[in-house]
Amino acid sequence: MNNKITVGIPTYQRPNLLLRALNSLKSYEKFGINIIVSVDGIDDKYTDYKNIEKKFSSEKIEFYYHKKNIGSLKNFLFLRDRCSTEYFMWLADDDEIDVFTIENLYLILSSEKMATTAVPYWLLYNEKLDKKLLRPSYFDIESVFKRVFLYCYNSDDAFFYGLHRLSFLKQCSFEGYWWPNKMSLSNWCYVFQMDLILNGKILFLNNKNCKWINHDYGQKFYPRSSTDKYFKYFAYFIRRLNIYFLYLKKIFLKKKYLIFIAIIFIVPFLLLRDLILKEPTFHKVQFKKN
Repeated sequence: MNNKITVGIPTYQRPNLLLRALNSLKSYEKFGINIIVSVDGIDDKYTDYKNIEKKFSSEKIEFYYHKKNIGSLKNFLFLRDRCSTEYFMWLADDDEIDVFTIENLYLILSSEKMATTAVPYWLLYNEKLDKKLLRPSYFDIESVFKRVFLYCYNSDDAFFYGLHRLSFLKQCSFEGYWWPNKMSLSNWCYVFQMDLILNGKILFLNNKNCKWINHDYGQKFYPRSSTDKYFKYFAYFIRRLNIYFLYLKKIFLKKKYLIFIAIIFIVPFLLLRDLILKEPTFHKVQFKKN
C-alpha cells in the first residue's frame, strides 16, 4: 500500500471543514498515503487555508492554489490529473474517511485486477445530525450488459467517492449538458461513472466498520437548475434525456453495439419512470423521526 494511493481533496471557501477532513485521515503517513489539496481560487479564505497548510507542513500533503476560481468540476479533474499513484480517491472537503477504510478498500481492489473501483458503506448525516448507514450501489458482475443495465435502472453516485484504479479513472469524462442545463452540474457524476461501469466491476467492501462519512447538509458551491417551477421541470426532463444520450454515446464509442441497441429500447421506459418518480431523487434518504 505504501505510496500507491492518493487522496485528493477539492475545497472552496470551507477551510474549517477541510481541517476536519484532513484530521479524519490521521495516521495516513504510516500507510504511505499521499494527500493533495486543491484550493479553488485565492479569496478572503486564503489566509485560513495557508494556516492549515502550515499546520501540516511537516507532513506529506501538497497544497495547490488556483489564482482564479476554476469551478467544481475542473477542480475535481485537476486533482485526478495531478495524481501519479496507481490508486486514487476523492474526499469532499465536507466529508470524512479514515485510513482503516482506505486500507481495506485497497486490499479488495488490488485483489481484483479487472475491477475499476471499490466502495465502502456510506454514513449519511443530515442537517439535524441524524445519521443513517447505507449500503451503496455496486456492480460486481462479470457481464458488461448486466452492469450497464443495472446501473441505468437503479444506481446512486456514492461510488464516485470510492477508491479507483487511476488508469480507469482517467478514461472517465463529462462533456457537459445541452441547453438549458449548460451551467448545471446536477447528476454529472452519474455520467462520469458510466465509464467505470463499462471498464470493469464496482466492488463493495462489506464491512460496517469501514465507511465514508457524508455530511449532506452544507452549502453546495456549484450551479443548480432554475428555481422557476415549470422551467425547472422542463430543464429536468431535458437533463434526464441528455444523461441517457451520454450513456448511449459512451456505450457506442466503447463499441458495445449490442448493449447500445438494447439500452436504446429500454431508455423510453426509464425516462417515463424518471418523469413520474423524479429519478434519482426517489433515492433520497428518509430519516426516522425521533
